[in-house]
Amino acid sequence: MPDAPELPDLLSLDLAALRTLDHPVLAAVVADLRGRAEQPREMLWGFNNAF
Repeated sequence: MPDAPELPDLLSLDLAALRTLDHPVLAAVVADLRGRAEQPREMLWGFNNAF
C-alpha cells in the first residue's frame, strides 16, 4: 500500500493507544489475528491422553 501512512513505533504504545490507531495495514493484521482466535484449536491434549 504505497499511499498508507507510516506506522508509529508500536512498541512504545499501550493497548489503549493501539486501539485508536487508524492504519490499513494494522487493521488487516488485527483482523487476521481475530479470525485466527475465533477458529477452533487442534485437539492435542486428547491425542496425548490416548496413549
